[in-house]
Amino acid sequence: MSPFANILAAPLSLLGLVMAGIYVYYKRRDDAARGAYADTGLLKGAGLGNRPATSYIAPALVIVAILFGSLAATRPIGPPDKEEAGTAMMDVIVALDVSDSMAAGDEKPSRLENAKDAIANLVTAAPGNRYGLVVFSGEATVSCPVTSDHDAFLTFLDGVGFSKSGLPGTAIGEAVLTAATRFKPGELPRAVLVVTDGENTYGADPVEAAKSAKARNMKVYTLGAGTPSGGKIPVGRDFFGELMYKTDRQGRVVNSRLDRSMLEKVADAGGGKSFVASDPGAVGALAGALSAKEAKEVKGIPADAKEYGPYFALAAFAALAVALAL
Repeated sequence: MSPFANILAAPLSLLGLVMAGIYVYYKRRDDAARGAYADTGLLKGAGLGNRPATSYIAPALVIVAILFGSLAATRPIGPPDKEEAGTAMMDVIVALDVSDSMAAGDEKPSRLENAKDAIANLVTAAPGNRYGLVVFSGEATVSCPVTSDHDAFLTFLDGVGFSKSGLPGTAIGEAVLTAATRFKPGELPRAVLVVTDGENTYGADPVEAAKSAKARNMKVYTLGAGTPSGGKIPVGRDFFGELMYKTDRQGRVVNSRLDRSMLEKVADAGGGKSFVASDPGAVGALAGALSAKEAKEVKGIPADAKEYGPYFALAAFAALAVALAL
């Protein structure tokens, strides 16, 4: 957007509101002075009689100024001047597990935080792709649609926390199916990257979901989080501040493990490959797998749009200046 718009719109709108406040103050003070005179002749003799023009024009100008100032404060934007063509290699939707098991203590600070770091490193290693984000536990929700704006994607990724998708549990199949329906139409290769510990507890069968995605010309990759030895899942602290851990129905502490076998089956069914985030070189190998042989032109990357806020702010300023002068 125009630097002129960014610099001037807000200050001019604020100045307009201040001037409107000044006008209202003096108008009320003037009206109070008029009320002190009981005789119309005394009003005219004191020079406080309303002139026909200012009686209606000045208040109308103040209303117009407030209207324009309010519009300026919203920073209205017109359509882009044009659409610029760009290039991209692949559309990748990351399905990130945010269930309780991603807090297991076998990785520090947690499986989820390490997985987020791996995804961010992937974006850096494969910058030619467009990325989208789906988060899931017992259900899957779209956090960020497919975009070429990597900063926006990483902002959404950074804000992801545990159980932000509603139902408890881990529904890997639901995540794959949700991601598969969120791609933009076009000719770019498409891939779903499932980032999870592999412990599926709910919803559609992950292998069948991966097969369904493959049938729609998509590939499914998996990135494992956690270790084969596993770790306990913290659920809070007791009265004395000691950590409490998730237990099963028999009261035994649950040990959550990386299910590498499940992740390999899902990737194989989806025509992709399986990786483990903690393995050296895993992110680089994944970036290579998620890079098409050549970039393709994509349209719809907007150029800077014209912002009309400064024009409304100037109009508001002018209207108030005239009203105060009357």
